[in-house]
Amino acid sequence: MAMKSWHLPRRAFLRGTGISLALPFMNAMATGNEQQALNALPKRAAFIFFPNGVSLPPENDPQHEDWFWFPRGAGRDYEFRTSQESLNPYRDDISVVSGLSHPLNRNSGDAHVNPTGFLTSEEMVKGKTTFNSISIDQAISTHHRGQTQLASMPLSTVGGVGNISRTYTLSFDEDGKGIPAWSNLQEIYERMYGASSPAAQARLREKQNLLDEIYGDAKDFRRKLGKEDQATLDEYLAAISGLEKKIENDRLWAQKGAAAAPPEMNLEIEFTDVENYIRAMYDLMYLAFKADITRVATYQIASEGGTAPTNNLSKQIGMGKDLHQLSHSAAKSDDGFKDWGLWDQFVARQLAYFINRLKETKEGDGSMLDRCLVFQGAATSRVHDNTNFPLILAGGKHMGHKTGQFVSYDEEKNVLSNLFVRIANAMDVPIEKFGDSTGISMSELFT
Repeated sequence: MAMKSWHLPRRAFLRGTGISLALPFMNAMATGNEQQALNALPKRAAFIFFPNGVSLPPENDPQHEDWFWFPRGAGRDYEFRTSQESLNPYRDDISVVSGLSHPLNRNSGDAHVNPTGFLTSEEMVKGKTTFNSISIDQAISTHHRGQTQLASMPLSTVGGVGNISRTYTLSFDEDGKGIPAWSNLQEIYERMYGASSPAAQARLREKQNLLDEIYGDAKDFRRKLGKEDQATLDEYLAAISGLEKKIENDRLWAQKGAAAAPPEMNLEIEFTDVENYIRAMYDLMYLAFKADITRVATYQIASEGGTAPTNNLSKQIGMGKDLHQLSHSAAKSDDGFKDWGLWDQFVARQLAYFINRLKETKEGDGSMLDRCLVFQGAATSRVHDNTNFPLILAGGKHMGHKTGQFVSYDEEKNVLSNLFVRIANAMDVPIEKFGDSTGISMSELFT
């Protein structure tokens, strides 16, 4: 294929201050071996949680037709109901999944403990469980470590860790310890773009100057030493070489960040401004994926239980009950399931916003959504019922995801961790086992 005037060579570099940095794939590079260039595009995964389950009125309830969370129909012949109607424009990019959960947590003693094991499948028993296990997002990010500025982005509306009974984070390290989630928009933004700020650049220069002085002094000092002392000095210098590597790594990420100027956005939003805050979180995830700052993110929209700091989010968008009350009172009033369904509708609208941003962004031979798996769900279905999690998997058409269907599994034969294995595989993580997975291929959802 002849190169056009607007084409760029695939191995284009940014050059400056003695450092060459390869540019990310751009459409103008799509000449010659295009498939090789497309294969180099990053894959991403986002894991999103909302608390307390969803509205599931029984079939004999007049609110069932509109406010039952799971869609009408089956397979590829499905349609979202009123509570999820904002997702209908993206139904061909989405799989809805029923019949999966974490069997180990079915007898937890307190269903509000279940979110702690949502991305791990570790058995969570209130008052007995001390440590969790590694979460799937961290298993993925560990495999990709070093390829991006941030290994992962653990986000939540509350922030921090919480505790094993009421977690404020979805992410857990290899020792099962909670990874503190980030909630302050300004601080998240600075984590993403701070490496390229003038202040950060100045700190890098100071560190490099200090190392240069150390090595210069060591060279002069070495001449005065005997062979044994020279060996001791060499060991010392080798010990600090890790700092030099870190400085070089930080400099590379700083230059990459400087090549794409940070976008302006409102970072003064408090979580009490619920819709704008959630959308700002999604915007930050989108920007981090687009700039390849990270490839893995988690976001806990709200935490479980009536004492959670986020329990009043529903009231702050004009609803008459808090999140805990919505789930507990649904079957006790004429409009109870509708009230709960309106919250479900709100959550779906925010997910649609995120999906749309990814879908509208062209990348290579498709969109960012085609190379991003967005997993959203809760750790209960009906209130305190830790079976049949309401789950949505969006995007990932170029990652093997068979989109555009409603898939129902037999909960006695399959577990959610089998899906986690396939998501990890789609992210090029070669694992066959995660948590309590049983080796089922989930071929209905993945090629």
